Amino acid sequence: MKIGELAQHSGVAPSTIRFYESKGLLKSTRSSNGYRQYTLDSVRQIQLIRFSQSLGFSLDEIPSAATAEDGFDHDLILERLEGKRQEAAALLEQIQRKADRLNSLITLLNENWAEGQCLPAQTLTDLLDEANY
Repeated sequence: MKIGELAQHSGVAPSTIRFYESKGLLKSTRSSNGYRQYTLDSVRQIQLIRFSQSLGFSLDEIPSAATAEDGFDHDLILERLEGKRQEAAALLEQIQRKADRLNSLITLLNENWAEGQCLPAQTLTDLLDEANY
C-alpha cells in the first residue's frame, strides 16, 4: 500500500509516517516509480509506536528494545516498563502533593475570608517558605 493508504488505515499523517521511517521505526520498500510501499504489518507497527508513546517512551527509546533478529529483548522491555511505572508513581505523588497544597490553601482562604479578613502577610510568607517549587 502507498503512504496515503497507510495514513488512512493508521490514522497518522503521511508526514508522521515519513518521520517514523527516517527514525528507523518503520520500513518501506520503493516501487519502480519511486513510491514508498508498505504492508499491513506497517499498520501494526504504527500502532505499536503510538502505544509505546502513550506509555511515556520517546521515539528514541523504542527501537533500542529490538534485537538483531527483529525480536525483542524481553528483559530490557520489562526493565524499561518498570522504569516508566516508577516515573508514573513519582508523578502521581507530585500531583497528590499539589492537590493537598491547593486544598489547604482553599481552606485557609475560606476561613480567613469568612471572618472578613485577608490572608495575613505572615501566613503568606510561611506558605511561600514551605513551598517546594
